Amino acid sequence: MNKKEISNDEFEEAVKGKSKYYSDKKFVEKAKKFGTSIGFKALHSAVVLFYTLKDPNLPQQDRMIILGALGYLILPVDLIPDFIPVVGFTDDIAVIVAALGKVINSVSEESKVKAHQQLKAWFKDAYPYNEDEGFVVEVD
Repeated sequence: MNKKEISNDEFEEAVKGKSKYYSDKKFVEKAKKFGTSIGFKALHSAVVLFYTLKDPNLPQQDRMIILGALGYLILPVDLIPDFIPVVGFTDDIAVIVAALGKVINSVSEESKVKAHQQLKAWFKDAYPYNEDEGFVVEVD
């Protein structure tokens, strides 16, 4: 399948009118601010969805599922408020994981790789992923 990279203008046109629920900028701000609170595996799933959303060949139904999940993640008010320690992001994570499960057949290997690269750029050495070993967890 020959895929073309969707431009920012094309992406913005596709989500026009939905910006009160989702925007790239709001997603990136939330991901950077709360990434370590959400957990890197869950955050990786969210960033995979973020890159999958940019695929011009993504079926419309999958696009709406991803927009809904990422929109829920960035909403300041949700089922379990994010400021509650330990459990604050459990609903957000559940929504991201459920969405990923629904659209998994539309997720490319390229989206997964781009997500790892982006998280490494944002969190540097704090991002515990190694291409050879996967997620590396240190045990005391």
